[in-house]
Amino acid sequence: MKKDLIVAVAAVVLIFAAVYGLAAMRAPLPLTPTHPFSESAPVAAIPTAAPGQPPTGKVVMRVNGEPVTESEFNATFASLPPDMQQQFATEQGKAAFAEQLVRMKLLEQEARRMKLENDPSVAAQLAAGRTEILANAAGTKLVDKVSPAAVQKFYNDNQGRLQTADLSHIVIAYQGGAIPPKKGGPPPDERTAANKALQIYQQLKEGASFEQLAKRESDDTASAERGGSLGEVAPGMLPQELAARVFAMKEGEISTAIPSRYGIHIFRMGKRHTQPLAALKPQIENRVKQEETMRRIEELRKTAKVELDPKFFPPTGRPPA
Repeated sequence: MKKDLIVAVAAVVLIFAAVYGLAAMRAPLPLTPTHPFSESAPVAAIPTAAPGQPPTGKVVMRVNGEPVTESEFNATFASLPPDMQQQFATEQGKAAFAEQLVRMKLLEQEARRMKLENDPSVAAQLAAGRTEILANAAGTKLVDKVSPAAVQKFYNDNQGRLQTADLSHIVIAYQGGAIPPKKGGPPPDERTAANKALQIYQQLKEGASFEQLAKRESDDTASAERGGSLGEVAPGMLPQELAARVFAMKEGEISTAIPSRYGIHIFRMGKRHTQPLAALKPQIENRVKQEETMRRIEELRKTAKVELDPKFFPPTGRPPA
């Protein structure tokens, strides 16, 4: 994809909004190329990723004689927000998006006519866009595959984090929490809710039934109906403020009051389950690849020669090596 397409980015939102509004009121316009389409038509001299070389791949449209390849069309489409991609997912939507891309290409041509690529601000944006695209591409290629030994080692070293557990909880709503009181009305403040949770915890220590207290006291109505059971839970299914603390519990242990963004919880840890490597292999491979990629990037950083302008980067503002 031609990198100077970024020149039109500032106008894309306006173009998308205007064209999408028109498309919502009437059927998409048919494509009307300025010149008759031809796979063998001469390619206009425009900047490309490989200067002097024509674009490779199937040409699917031309705008004032300039080609747009299938890969460029698809890459531009993929850069749209997911909700907008869904709007253009049909055949009619594809044609409507092509009309929008025509307007983007026309703006790109106008930018070149006005020599905007020589504007320092635009040139900086082009350079930043090129850096981001190539950096992302390199990041995906630094580590092609991970070894079975690396996957096995990660699995062996992270058994606790890879376990699931039968988990139950009683949760008390508080002001600012995501769970409302099941009986309606305003929730208590956090201190009052925490005191109530501690009273429930004391009852559990004295032998009260967890299931009965959950059904009677828990504001999480869905789990309360099951005696507080959340089912089989993995660490990644819990909010970050809960995962580490909850999965440090032993089987059969009942926690004291633990606050979260949802409410004040009392957890009971049930039976733990160790998932087989085969079930986790894709996730582990992805995690190991990410870690190896970061390691390789840090190696590149350690050997890189970096020079900073002391006027732009005062010594006190420099990040640690």
